[in-house]
Amino acid sequence: MFVGNAVYACGQWITLMLLTKLIRPEFVGQYALSLAIVYPVIALTSFQLRAVVASGMYRQTRFGHFLGLRLYTTSLTLIIVFALTQILGYRLELTAVVLIVCMAQAIENISDIYYGRLQLHDRIVRISHSLIARTLLSVFGLTVGIYVGRNLFWGIAGIMLARATVLLGYDARARTHDLTEQSMDSSRSETLKPCSHLKLQRELLWFSFPLGILTLLVTLNSSIPSYFIKHALGERELGIFSTIGFMVSAGSIAVLSLGQSAFARLARSYAAENVGEFWSTLGKLLALGATVGVCGVILSKVAGREILTVVFRREYAERADLLPWVMAAGGVGYMGQFLCIGMTAARYYHSQIVLLILVSLSLSVTSYFLVPRHGLLGAIFSMLVAAIVQLAGSFIILFIGTRARRGVPAPGEK
Repeated sequence: MFVGNAVYACGQWITLMLLTKLIRPEFVGQYALSLAIVYPVIALTSFQLRAVVASGMYRQTRFGHFLGLRLYTTSLTLIIVFALTQILGYRLELTAVVLIVCMAQAIENISDIYYGRLQLHDRIVRISHSLIARTLLSVFGLTVGIYVGRNLFWGIAGIMLARATVLLGYDARARTHDLTEQSMDSSRSETLKPCSHLKLQRELLWFSFPLGILTLLVTLNSSIPSYFIKHALGERELGIFSTIGFMVSAGSIAVLSLGQSAFARLARSYAAENVGEFWSTLGKLLALGATVGVCGVILSKVAGREILTVVFRREYAERADLLPWVMAAGGVGYMGQFLCIGMTAARYYHSQIVLLILVSLSLSVTSYFLVPRHGLLGAIFSMLVAAIVQLAGSFIILFIGTRARRGVPAPGEK
């Protein structure tokens, strides 16, 4: 899982690098704005169904019901995103880019539900194979699309085609799931085809709704600064901010993969009231997050300008002064992400929703005041404040929750 996500993160890095090399910063800003619009919507409508499938809580439910529900919600995503572009009054060129980005993410979202089934049956290597293939083909599709079409739209269309190829040619194939024609005939529950059962799917939707809200808030918090930058500073500054900020986003993908790997252990130890093991695992993750953040700050201080010049272009290197602050906010954010994974493992859904709402409010308020006055540095300060709020709130919730576990001491107690 780590290797697959690491390759995927590298692919994201290469994608952004190619965009900065091949098109102007304002078009990179269009791409960043499209992601900022699409990600929160797709996060909400995904309802973390992959986690529900992988948990095995609904083993008696046919996979086709999950797949059918994911197709319904993905269609809803496309409608919502299109409506947002019309409400916001985007010009035709920007609307086209937003929609093609949404379609590319929608295809990836369908692959994600197949990953849940593979994860349930411990076929993690197959997920890694898919991630690697999708990454390599997406980079190739982006390059060919921009070279042939000479604009951002056709580059994203190349990515969409690559993802569709992997979905249909690998993720949705029976062989990938070790299903032969005979086994599919003998067990209807093993089918990979979508099916509809509205009553059951409403039940699944209701169960997954809190998880969808959590994912929405997490994704929205990463997008809020982009909205204020677009409004106050324009698409060019948004492109520069998104490019430099991607240093943190790349690390977040690695954080997510490590968190997924530790999730089952955290859930088991909490369910067994083994609070010592629970905090021991979290402590290792927190130390790793802090280490990555500190190393990022040091590296950006020593060679930030050179890195931005080589990887991107000179106009991005002119804002190398922002990089240490970005990495500092990222390090705090990594630790907060690990604690949120711990809260999810302990099923503190409602507390987590309240906390993330507070994080969103703090991020919005600080961005409102700081971005117009201090530009991109103000946006980064807003991110740092929000990351601190999330880290402190997550620790307090987990400390109080684990302390209340019957007969089990909290960390530091004897």
